[in-house]
This record gives sequence, structure tokens and C-alpha cells, in this order.
Amino acid sequence: MTHTTTKEKAPGTCDSKGLGTDSTNNLNFPTGQREGKAFATLAARFALAGHTLTHSNPADGAVMYYAGRWGFSRALHDLDAAAQFLTQIGGSV
Repeated sequence: MTHTTTKEKAPGTCDSKGLGTDSTNNLNFPTGQREGKAFATLAARFALAGHTLTHSNPADGAVMYYAGRWGFSRALHDLDAAAQFLTQIGGSV
């Protein structure tokens, strides 16, 4: 009895040609360089303090941030201003 090996791939597998080995992704960079994560983290901290944090559409121009509670809102020019306001209302940054 002779044993032979086949060079065919198993059913359901895909061709791995062209797959890159570059491990650079957004998770390898500090939060300050990733606006989306910084905003999501700050919005969660606002929620813990009983407030909301939203932002304008970047396609409309400069992004504005808005903190709100009980139907009132405050415009904030950037995430640093939002973090300062969070500290002012008793939240932790």
C-alpha cells in the first residue's frame, strides 16, 4: 500500500495569497490619535455622570461637541473642553 498526499485544499478553505502580515492597526496607537475612541470613552464618562455627549457631523465642517442634561445643552469646541466640563460637573476624566 502506497501513501500519497494531495496538494488540494480542504473544502471551504480560501486562497491565502495576497494576505498581508502588516500588524499595524488602530489599536496600536494612543487614544489621543484616535478621535473615535477618545469620544466614545468621554461619552461613557458623561453618561456615568448623568449627562449626554454628542457631536456634530464632521462632513458639515468643524466638529462641535454638545453636553446635555434635562433638555439643556452646552456647546464645547473640542474634546479637551468636554473633559474640562466633565470635571466641572463632578465626573471623572
